[in-house]
Amino acid sequence: MKKHLGKQIILWVGSFLLLLLILSACNSNGNASVPQEKENEKTTQSDVQAEESETTVQYTTITGEQVEISADPKRVVYIGQTTGDFLAMDIPVIGNNLPQDPASYYGDKLEGIVDIGNPASLETILTLKPDLIINGYYKSDPNLNEELSKIATTIPFNPALPYTERVKEMGNILGKQEEVDKMIAKFETQSKEMFDKLQLAEGETATVFYQLGKMLYVMGDRNFGAIIYGENGFAVPPAVQKNIIDVEGVSFLEVSEEVLPEFAGDHLFVIVQEDGESEAEADRLLQSPIWGTLPAVKKGNVYVVPNEWNTDNLLALEQLYKKLPEWMHKQ
Repeated sequence: MKKHLGKQIILWVGSFLLLLLILSACNSNGNASVPQEKENEKTTQSDVQAEESETTVQYTTITGEQVEISADPKRVVYIGQTTGDFLAMDIPVIGNNLPQDPASYYGDKLEGIVDIGNPASLETILTLKPDLIINGYYKSDPNLNEELSKIATTIPFNPALPYTERVKEMGNILGKQEEVDKMIAKFETQSKEMFDKLQLAEGETATVFYQLGKMLYVMGDRNFGAIIYGENGFAVPPAVQKNIIDVEGVSFLEVSEEVLPEFAGDHLFVIVQEDGESEAEADRLLQSPIWGTLPAVKKGNVYVVPNEWNTDNLLALEQLYKKLPEWMHKQ
């Protein structure tokens, strides 16, 4: 009897010890899984944050506002007239206030872009589901930027800057700084090659006139002026420098025929708006007595330029550097 009871006690003790061993193992495994789960959670959060930082970037707008924008936008709406910059840089523009009579240098590159109207239609932009809106009209309509921001991240943009400054800003917005640097270097090389062909004398000047209806303007160093002036180009006539370029916020000046001798340089480029009144006024100007007294006219240094080339957008530059020598009969 005692012998049997001893065996039972031994079995109970063994079972109890085995139970303690099992419980200890379970607790040990459970406690080890808690920090491991927390570690996995931290890693997942870190991966998400890293992914977010790669897909968005912080950008300070020209109005001083800090915004978060997509690092690689796929659906861009651009409100402005320098659409050729975006096309030349292969930026996916899905909407734009398209020109009613597109310049020849656009070719078929505007196909597939939705016309958002001018002024821009918020309803049309909303249907396009953009991930970025670049607003070149923010100064003319301050309320527009706020309304556009309700649709997608909106960047105020200044399309009136010289093309080098303008496309550098585009590179900063769109993360294409390296591509922009290469593009600017390419155009600077083409500009130098063009002016080397023209063989300008040191200090040789040029003036750009613009005929719009009955109004005659002298242009500064924007648009077509940005092409002919600069390090390798024509010198700026003193009157153009003083009355236009050196005056903040002024890019052109209305003039009368009486002051033409003051502004006229060694070469005269005449841009004519493509309508009946402008063309008639330009013909009258070119036949006027005072025009005939200008030294550039007497030397035959007058070149009539189609209005569509009054631009410095990147898409036009590809052809402008070839056309300008042709207009000057120095191919």
